[in-house]
Amino acid sequence: METNNIDQILDKFQGIQLEEMDEVSLMKRVDQKFTIPFSKLITMLPKLTKEYRCLEIEKKRLFSYQTEYLDTTDQQMFLLHHNGRVNRYKIRFRDYVESNLSFLEIKFKNNKSETLKKRIKVDFGSRSIDKAEKTFISKNSTFKAGQIEPKLANSFKRVTLVNLLNKERVTIDFQLKFKTQTENIDLPELAIIELKKEKNNSKSTIISLLKDNKIRPTNFSKYAIGSVLTSSDLKYNKFKNKLIYLNKIHPHGNIWNRAV
Repeated sequence: METNNIDQILDKFQGIQLEEMDEVSLMKRVDQKFTIPFSKLITMLPKLTKEYRCLEIEKKRLFSYQTEYLDTTDQQMFLLHHNGRVNRYKIRFRDYVESNLSFLEIKFKNNKSETLKKRIKVDFGSRSIDKAEKTFISKNSTFKAGQIEPKLANSFKRVTLVNLLNKERVTIDFQLKFKTQTENIDLPELAIIELKKEKNNSKSTIISLLKDNKIRPTNFSKYAIGSVLTSSDLKYNKFKNKLIYLNKIHPHGNIWNRAV
């Protein structure tokens, strides 16, 4: 893992502070995701330094995230995703480690390919669902707090790039780890690039660069893929190509070994 290299590359970007990013908060947005080997990311990042700024908080540009996904006992949210249903939800606790902040977040993917996110602040590291959290869940989803339970823990490192001119935000996640009560899975060679932009915005330098490198958009849900990797009982047909790809780039291969 070339973590030292990425630190050196990030130092070449002009920084941007959190308070400067209000105009690209993009709580209503269109997302595009791309999955690439981490080694490829290292070669691409230097080509973005002129047009993008890198989020910096207290002189740090690389941040740690921890997530716990909630779902029903029979994982209805996972199944709706697998079956390609629109108007679906994802409910999670997320910790922003360096900022000492935690939120209960609900993401809603509608039938217009828009992602809407709502969240409320909770105590750092809290996983409690009390009165305020119960109200938030019932008000902003079709689920009740009593229907859902923790299903998957996830952690990763993130870099955030911003292009203020085109009003786009790019998150780059790597060092993904998934954990359940019985399984631990690491994906050290995977990087996930996610572009978040307004629906009518067609300009993007990073998309042009990805196209030049013959990298096409690939939907990648951390919850869906992590669930399949850590459970042998879930449906996986929709994600089979992505799972085979993970096997190819994983240093030891066969991170996913169910029959294909």
